[in-house]
Amino acid sequence: MAERRIDLTELGKRVRRRGLLRAFTEAPVRPAPPMPLERPATPPPEPLVEPDVQDTIEFELDPQVIERLHACTLACGAAITGLADLPAIEVTGRVIEVALIRMRVRRPGGDVEVCVRQHIPREIRGIVGPGAGVMVLAHENERTVAIVDWTATGEWIGAKLTFLSGEEQYDWPEPEEWPGLGEIEIHDVNGHHEELDQRRAGWGLASADLLSLSPLRSRVDQRDEWRISLELRDGKTIAITDRVPLLALARLRPGNEDRVHTPIDVLVSSEGDVAVDWEATLRQPELRRAR
Repeated sequence: MAERRIDLTELGKRVRRRGLLRAFTEAPVRPAPPMPLERPATPPPEPLVEPDVQDTIEFELDPQVIERLHACTLACGAAITGLADLPAIEVTGRVIEVALIRMRVRRPGGDVEVCVRQHIPREIRGIVGPGAGVMVLAHENERTVAIVDWTATGEWIGAKLTFLSGEEQYDWPEPEEWPGLGEIEIHDVNGHHEELDQRRAGWGLASADLLSLSPLRSRVDQRDEWRISLELRDGKTIAITDRVPLLALARLRPGNEDRVHTPIDVLVSSEGDVAVDWEATLRQPELRRAR
């Protein structure tokens, strides 16, 4: 039998109708837990460019991660309470796109806060955010360890989700590294976040409308570069090159169509230089609503 697929528009309608964004207003029926870390039939798309050493973070897998994953067998419901977009990691030459997912997990003994580093399926990357409901597999004994069960979540909302199954994507960071409650944050490397803080302190905040996004097929510090065309409020149009976080890209370019005229928060220097503030942009109500 041919596998049924749905587009992002239909998925957004299902989410609004069936309650993905209102996890606990109606408690879902908890399906039997599937086999942990099952590999999907359809692999996710390849990155825009091949990685090299300076463009990814390479590491050795902690044996404790495997032990914890094998013990994540308790099926529970959860609500996402915060997200953080992370630079890609590399394992044996493969790029793995990951995010920090902070959740309130409904364990049998009571709710508990959990944060996991994990891949987010591309089909729902643009609509998952704080308040979204997901199904998880919680650790049998460690209350603060759980992973999102994308298979069960897809069955719950009636969508086929494609996702990575490798153990390398998983980690459980310390609480000081978690995204803030209700936030979609952008975590970065090699001084990019410090540079943004300096610009926030010294540059002016402005707003622009998105005109277009064009991939450049280049990577800098573990993120793809894009050519971004913007129209400022004074009518001036500009084009800048920037590393676009995946959680922002999925909202601004669902499928292959740019959401033209979406508001973008930018920082403008006294010399007229312009940079996008992606965290501020992701607070826009327009980008918090599913389409």
